[in-house]
Amino acid sequence: MPIEFLNFRKNLIYSTTANLSNIIADLEEIENIDHLAELQQSKYAKRALYYFYGIIGCFVLGFILLFVTAKIPIFVFALFALFLAVIVLTIMTIYELVKKFKLRKLNILNYRYEVTQRIIKMLARDMDAASELEIKLSFKPTKNKENLAETIPHPTKRDWKIDKYQNQWLRLKGQLLDKTRFSLTATEGSKNQYGWKRGRSGKSKYKTKSNNVGLDVVLTLNYPQRRYGAIKVLQNEVSNAVKLPNLSHMRNVKLTDKAVHLSVRIAPQVADNEEEIYQTITMMFLSLYQVLNLAKVLSK
Repeated sequence: MPIEFLNFRKNLIYSTTANLSNIIADLEEIENIDHLAELQQSKYAKRALYYFYGIIGCFVLGFILLFVTAKIPIFVFALFALFLAVIVLTIMTIYELVKKFKLRKLNILNYRYEVTQRIIKMLARDMDAASELEIKLSFKPTKNKENLAETIPHPTKRDWKIDKYQNQWLRLKGQLLDKTRFSLTATEGSKNQYGWKRGRSGKSKYKTKSNNVGLDVVLTLNYPQRRYGAIKVLQNEVSNAVKLPNLSHMRNVKLTDKAVHLSVRIAPQVADNEEEIYQTITMMFLSLYQVLNLAKVLSK
């Protein structure tokens, strides 16, 4: 299932419901698109730099020719040629920079597709190869108008406001071999504080301050009651069963008659770290399945 390139370039969102092999192939294609964009941007940037060096060289040579022309007037033609060369090199520099700029959207955030690939391959070991997986993977930046959740007054600074952004860049839904249905989301949070601040001189300056809140990962397992019905008696054990990496902490865990929900926040400093995200999600699945497996034994 080839990626619709123009649509992906416009929206920066990959969304589909398909079998695992097709989704893995699509993610590999997205990876190739990103790598190609990175290579092309690097090539255009190098060309622009070389042309810029050429412009500097023309100016240096022109400065020297100014003194020579005073004694040998015929060198005025060389000055004219250098002037034309500067114009041509300037146009070529701008052209290369424009081409580099056009590819900026396709130079996407690597960690998002890399961690998604690893998660799907991990889940594939416990899924039917023919089963379908629902996926929505966004490469849009968090500080985007459509991700603005709310704007509130600053609690301590007068005339200041805080914009809160919520960017759910990953959503996965599927079914495992034991008929347990899972839903996994990853949502990046960010705050932007802004307002006028009066300095010591009495002048007011407009200030902004941005903070990355972290990455909220929510996992829901809708388990078959016949197999795991005894999980209800383990209500008090669920929290103790959750084990996470040092830079991740549990925000909430909830057990109902039909599902178990686990919410975890990954610290801001590693919210874009592929390995940290993958390890956290893996341990979330393992922790909840530790409880489900105990419930399975009790159900027998």
